[in-house]
Amino acid sequence: MANNRAAVVDKLKCEATNIRRNIWRALHAAGSGHVGGSLSAADLLSALYFYYLRIRPEDPNWPDRDRFVLSKGHANAALAAVLARAGFIGEDLLDSFYGYDSPLGMHPDIMVPGVEMSTGGLGHGLAVGLGMACGAKLKGQDFRTIVMLGDGELQEGSNWEAAMAAAHRACNNLTAIVDRNKIQQSGRVSEVLDLGTLASKWRAFGWTVREIDGHDMCAIIDALDDLPYAYDKPSLLIAHTVKGKGTSFTEDTYLWHNNTVTDAIYQRALDELKEPE
Repeated sequence: MANNRAAVVDKLKCEATNIRRNIWRALHAAGSGHVGGSLSAADLLSALYFYYLRIRPEDPNWPDRDRFVLSKGHANAALAAVLARAGFIGEDLLDSFYGYDSPLGMHPDIMVPGVEMSTGGLGHGLAVGLGMACGAKLKGQDFRTIVMLGDGELQEGSNWEAAMAAAHRACNNLTAIVDRNKIQQSGRVSEVLDLGTLASKWRAFGWTVREIDGHDMCAIIDALDDLPYAYDKPSLLIAHTVKGKGTSFTEDTYLWHNNTVTDAIYQRALDELKEPE
């Protein structure tokens, strides 16, 4: 079992690197984009798409599939990157990212296979995810709904309305993951509008909460394996991450929230993100 687990973790780490390389590929094609928040989510997306989610890339509208909503829609380069790796779309489509007539824009488009919600305006994904989770219960379906939120996004009040409603309806089939990279567009979250003791807030709203290192693949899959964290409550996973994780020059700075990606920068990123063997 230990050897099998080690092999799974190694595979997921390799996929996370491939996702990061694809993020840079897409944003290089676009010439600019949201680098930092895309890179910080790569390990989480690898574990979700290649370990946890029940999905069929060959049948993206399979009724019993798990639903994943990227509420922090500005990180669409990360979603496109993992959808390409998982086989929902061709990897060559990344070369048209943000291009004229391309289905891949800076924010997710529901017309793209594997995308469950067109997001971009922050603060709406959790409410829609709650609707999906409630719909599953009403229809007697057992699919699970996962919503990824940015921590800066939690400054939007609509998240807290959805959090309250989810707890009231005991939606144990709903999980929110906070990509807690602690940086937003204009600076550190704590300086722009401090979220305070985030875990305590969510518990006060009736959720069960776990906190992990969002780049520790073993911790990620353990946290996913344990879902739901309570039989009568929604679950929240706070994943502490590093903005721009994976390339040294983009890490832990708001300057790479959104920036230009030149040929030289792209090559520098690929040099640091060696292609897995």
